[in-house]
Amino acid sequence: MKKRLYIAALAIAAIATLPSCEDFLNPESKTDITYNYLISTPDGLSRAVIGLYNMERQIANGDGGNLYVVNMCDYNTDIMVFRAGTSAAIARLNTLLPNNSDIESFWTHHYSIIGKANEIIVSAENLGLDDEVVHKAWAEAKFFRGHAYFELWKRFERLYLNTLPTTVDNLVRDYKPASTEEIFTQIKGDLEDAIATLVWDIPNKDYGRITKAVAKHVRAQVAMWEKDYDKAIKECEDIFRDGTMYSMMPKTEDVFSGADLRNSEVLWSYQFSENLGGGGSGTPLMGHRLAIITTTRYQSNAGCTFEAAQGGYGWGRVYPNTYLFGLYDKEKDTRYEKLFIHKFYYNDPTNANYGKEIPADLYGSSAGYLEKLHPMSKKHFDQWTNATQPDRTSSFKDLIVYRLAETYLMCCEAYFHRDGGSSSEAIEYYNKTWSRAGNARENGPLTLDMILDEYARELHFEGVRWPLLKRLGLLYDRAREHSGDLKSEDPYLDTDYALCRDYFVKGKHEIWPIPQKQIDLMGAENFPQSDPWK
Repeated sequence: MKKRLYIAALAIAAIATLPSCEDFLNPESKTDITYNYLISTPDGLSRAVIGLYNMERQIANGDGGNLYVVNMCDYNTDIMVFRAGTSAAIARLNTLLPNNSDIESFWTHHYSIIGKANEIIVSAENLGLDDEVVHKAWAEAKFFRGHAYFELWKRFERLYLNTLPTTVDNLVRDYKPASTEEIFTQIKGDLEDAIATLVWDIPNKDYGRITKAVAKHVRAQVAMWEKDYDKAIKECEDIFRDGTMYSMMPKTEDVFSGADLRNSEVLWSYQFSENLGGGGSGTPLMGHRLAIITTTRYQSNAGCTFEAAQGGYGWGRVYPNTYLFGLYDKEKDTRYEKLFIHKFYYNDPTNANYGKEIPADLYGSSAGYLEKLHPMSKKHFDQWTNATQPDRTSSFKDLIVYRLAETYLMCCEAYFHRDGGSSSEAIEYYNKTWSRAGNARENGPLTLDMILDEYARELHFEGVRWPLLKRLGLLYDRAREHSGDLKSEDPYLDTDYALCRDYFVKGKHEIWPIPQKQIDLMGAENFPQSDPWK
């Protein structure tokens, strides 16, 4: 039986609002461009690619930002504790079903990008890649398509492979799941094409666009899944050798200090601005909500009010857990103090306790601590864009996607798997983040646990933990042992917050169910649900 291609049809749309206030993201008269112009001229293709950046950033925008939070904030891993609210079914697993709306949105988000990328790629090839503008648009679209398929595969594994633009002539198609080999061949081919064309260094006005380094970083990630450690090492070390745009910041906290994450360690970030086209929607313009989701609701304590220095408005939903905190040497590792807020203070000048520390046991055995006093990560903390309006329920701080610290740790891990824990290269790359944080230089030999712990210390809440543990076959064991927090582990809690620990089923929760709406549209007889979710 044949079905209409719903997911690709979603992508046939006019170009969306622009992703940043940068010059390259603000072409004039974009609403005057017809669809035919977009796909049939070099300038039109260049503008169409800009739309891909905006489509990509929609994963974090406004109320739709649940997808970025789930993807980046270590859901279902060993280093996050979840209170309530944002994507609760995914966080707790006890009520997760194929009809989950966030999982549906994740699927359609990435397939929409694939659909638009298909249009640009085929149009560019029809125009001819001899034109520099056309070739660049083609390469960026190749990156976005490969990246989207990679993100989908990590979560679902069972995918429909589509590389053709949707037209009135091919709305009816046969469906069948592609093999992993077919999917990875497509991903690698797209990324290799992008790498061959993209440049290392881009003008300041083009900041935020994909560079050769970003594509190589993702290509190295793909190689790690295939255990092709030589390829992963090559791609990572190509980035290190280039040296034109990227280098490590003096301290990890320097990466996140400011609303604009334009620094030498950031490979790619989603850019936000309060200017028109700077992200978000609504009136007044709303950016993203990651800051308030990860900020403690300290303002709800008696004697407290909104304060930019403590993160502004907080919902207190997603936090680092006691297991993560226990991985730091609290005396030596500067990240323990610089990347988190551990204590809160009465900040209402009219209160008698003004300036005093709020005791962590303020709520005793009743609820309140996890919502209003739990230590929080400062990576997405925003004291900058909300400085004059700390009660605003959104943020315009840039959001991280990839940074060089992950590249170094990935290369460390690749050398470890290939050459063992005494590898001088593995030790060198491990120390890039470890000794930067004030720890005594490690001389080896390394163990896998040491590398995993450093990944957690350096890269928590950056979308690294879940795919890392899944790739290594450790997701179930680590989630069942450490996910969330028990009252016995954090005595200030009123009860246990570790439902993921209880409900994680081995062989099932390492993947997401195919969204039921997609199964219905494609036909279960052609594209059946993944076996663990039937």
